[in-house]
Amino acid sequence: MRSPVRWAGSKCQMLGLLRAYWKGAATYIEPFAGSACLFFDIEPGRAILGDLNRELVNSYRVLRDDPRAVLSILRGLIPDSGAYYRVREESPDDLPGAEAAARFFYLNRHCFNGLYRTNMKGKFNVPMGKTKNRPSLDEKLFLSASQMLSRAELVNADFEVTLSKANHGDFVYLDPPYISRSRRIFSEYLPNSFTDRDLDRLYDSLDDLDRRGVTFVITYSDGTEARKLLSKWKPQRWRARRHIAGFAAHRRFSYELIATNRV
Repeated sequence: MRSPVRWAGSKCQMLGLLRAYWKGAATYIEPFAGSACLFFDIEPGRAILGDLNRELVNSYRVLRDDPRAVLSILRGLIPDSGAYYRVREESPDDLPGAEAAARFFYLNRHCFNGLYRTNMKGKFNVPMGKTKNRPSLDEKLFLSASQMLSRAELVNADFEVTLSKANHGDFVYLDPPYISRSRRIFSEYLPNSFTDRDLDRLYDSLDDLDRRGVTFVITYSDGTEARKLLSKWKPQRWRARRHIAGFAAHRRFSYELIATNRV
């Protein structure tokens, strides 16, 4: 199945490649969950999904536990600019759980290119995108996603906290925010949520997983930092199309690296 969430940087293009690494495991773990498109695609029996984005994780929790309440609210939200900017101005901290989750899914559905971006005060500030070709609310998808999320432990924490839950024989997929000192790369995460200072921690985490017998697969934008980070695991290059540009004609191809400790 597909994810109910649109997410800038999602690896939907790579699902055919990524699912080939999945051979089954006691637990599927994803510390940078985002749209969790691989989780929804392979439908593992047990999972741990972590992300530093509190609004994302809380919305997944509410969708898991009370999907019909979320859908009831979503049905009443109109996809026009007046409603969009009114909903965007609301603070999720001031809303009951189902309303906060519906707000998240509504904004995610109708914002520009599925971006999640906040200002320095943590306020979501992505403008509305085009709605001309947007399909109607897929209630069956949300209900199916709720059932899948019932298999998952949801963790709102730094990636090291999520990875500390991995055991021998588990499978970890990592798709961290991309950092480059030499070129600008869009990050759809929160301010200062992942910086170049975190790359050393990420390498140590991969090394630790390897030593503990935890299988991992990691994707990262090709570049000097990525090649250095992943050199121990012989990364492979993959060509992907970028989806951030405002017009399809301006979207260019870029290269991703994929590495694994699976023999």
